[in-house]
Amino acid sequence: KIVNIGNHAKSFSSNFPPKPSNHRCQRAFELSAVAIQPGETEVGDDVEVFVMCIQKTRRGATHGRSDRKKSYKACDIGILVSEVKNAGEMEAVDGRFFGLNRNGHIRLMLSRRSLDKRLIVMPVSFGHPSATDEALSFVVRFVSDAPLLVQELPEPPRINIATQKFCFGSKVMSLSVAGTSHHRGNHGQKTVIFERKLGGSYLFRIYRVDCLAGGGGTVLLYLAVNDACFALMNQSQHEHAMSFFLEINCRGMSCRTAAGIEKHEVVSKGKKFEAAWRRFSLEYTTESKSRLLCAIVQSGQNYQVGSIKCKALSAKKLVSVDSSLQTTLQIKHKYDSYEDYGIFASTDTPSESTSYEPSTSVDNELTLVLQQSRNEYQSQNARKDDNQLITLCDSSDDDISVVHDDIESAIKESLKHTTANDCSNSEDEDMKRAIELSLKSLG
Repeated sequence: KIVNIGNHAKSFSSNFPPKPSNHRCQRAFELSAVAIQPGETEVGDDVEVFVMCIQKTRRGATHGRSDRKKSYKACDIGILVSEVKNAGEMEAVDGRFFGLNRNGHIRLMLSRRSLDKRLIVMPVSFGHPSATDEALSFVVRFVSDAPLLVQELPEPPRINIATQKFCFGSKVMSLSVAGTSHHRGNHGQKTVIFERKLGGSYLFRIYRVDCLAGGGGTVLLYLAVNDACFALMNQSQHEHAMSFFLEINCRGMSCRTAAGIEKHEVVSKGKKFEAAWRRFSLEYTTESKSRLLCAIVQSGQNYQVGSIKCKALSAKKLVSVDSSLQTTLQIKHKYDSYEDYGIFASTDTPSESTSYEPSTSVDNELTLVLQQSRNEYQSQNARKDDNQLITLCDSSDDDISVVHDDIESAIKESLKHTTANDCSNSEDEDMKRAIELSLKSLG
């Protein structure tokens, strides 16, 4: 149950963006708690707030509601929530996507003793309602269990920054899915689907950010560019270094890029009552800064995301750029204009993307190698290729061979201390000794 007796509620009008617009958030609202007033008794410090995006239905049309005569169809919608303090800069962004749901809602918490903390609510939509009123309207409703100050901002924050922080930044810890909502699950899980390296570092990565859990119906593809690595490249390489091709297979979904809603080709017809499989073929050339590449969103009741493939484009497919323009390309990047590209406009590279690596420690990797070596030693079927060490950083072949020698010697040394009586129950002790000795030799 969301609304209880004594709650405070207020509804605000909002609207979906025009179909060709790249500014996918039209209105934003700022929430702030009200200080505990003199005379208030039996009140808590926390304020529980429910935020709802409610789309229109034909309910009431048969009872004379002239504004409900139209056959309304739901559009994909989501809510991004940014945490800001007195400086006004977005510090953390979290959110939920609800797919084609007429009433998506989230739960927020504010403290009446931390008045410097404010939350900005940004409804976001990537699709376009196929049937609605001329204003493309829907309602944003706020329900709280204590007095709350809600005001509409003159204009939404830069939604490209908010999207980047949603994909890579820290989350708003006070946000959760409302108790009566079926939209449960983790949103914002990242997977690297393509990476190109230059030397010992990556030049750029393409992340798949999944927001499919709980009927979210949204997948974001984000380009993260290593600015420091890109600056060290030769100017002649800038034209084709970050040019690639994306192939997206899905059904019951649409794809939006900076050019608008993309066209697709039907790959195969679906089964009875199932949407047909469609393919989006996207080509990106002369990219130079981090930005959102595209959003794949639910457009039908039956939907599914298939394979997403990426490959680098060869230089032969690219149109040559005059040498006199290369300096200009470096100064002004292709998608710098926020006014033109909105949510797809380029931004500085998020620091979190550079540190996104598999979370394996030295001890875990050494344990893995030692366990493999011990099993092969006992079975006497060891093969040289099966015991390759995972590279922790850029190092030469000589360094890796030294590590192998240290590990092998540590294993042999640990086995010397194992007697025949305790051989059956000493595997853990052997492993511990081997790790200690190998770490000493590495140090």
